[in-house]
Amino acid sequence: MSFTIQPAVVFSYPSAKDFTNILKTLSEIVDEVLFKVSEKGVNVKALDPSRVAMISITLPAESFQEFRAEKELSIGLAVGNLTKILKQLKKGDKLTIGANEESVEILVEGASMRRYKFRNIEVVEEEIPELSPQYDVEASVLSSPFRTALSELASVTSTIGITATQDALTLLDFDSKRSTYKLTTASGNVISLNVKKENVVGAYDSEYVAKIEDILRLSNIIDVKFGSEAPLYISAEFSGGKAEYYLAAKI
Repeated sequence: MSFTIQPAVVFSYPSAKDFTNILKTLSEIVDEVLFKVSEKGVNVKALDPSRVAMISITLPAESFQEFRAEKELSIGLAVGNLTKILKQLKKGDKLTIGANEESVEILVEGASMRRYKFRNIEVVEEEIPELSPQYDVEASVLSSPFRTALSELASVTSTIGITATQDALTLLDFDSKRSTYKLTTASGNVISLNVKKENVVGAYDSEYVAKIEDILRLSNIIDVKFGSEAPLYISAEFSGGKAEYYLAAKI
């Protein structure tokens, strides 16, 4: 299947389903997103309208099955609508995106062949400052138990608390303290843990923490950092790419 447009950039991600999870996470944060494509790969930064959460996703050229960029190009898409259209993608489907200044075309090859064409919309690029917080706690944890804790806590509380000791990372219902999930080094759920300051408890809006569950599914191990005067930081690496999420503490 070939493009009906003359693309200036073409890229094909190894897993169409995984790419949909990336789009789903972006759609939880913003309605429209700007993908910046260069010979180095694809980058996107999104700041939610309330300016409490920011996500940065980097997909190097080598993370794609196919990647061609004749020049630098910005691709603006209504990511919420795109996610709805692509929600039926299967794991074995191949997804290829081609774009120029006017149009974006998506080819899906699997049990059936599908083509979707969109206008390359103008998305205002916000000035997003570079962040370099000082963290009191830095941990690497298994993604699956961390996601389970986030999901279950988000269903019972509006605020998720995170704290740590020298051998455990604990997520809890910050409001009532009735539900807690402890991930420990002894159980193997915590790969590494660096507690620079004791008794630090971060409090974060559970709805915003839950927004990144889909993208965390792409990684087996994630990094979590927080502090008394720092936002929550969660990062995940997958298929050569990386997602970094910052969430301001709840006051």
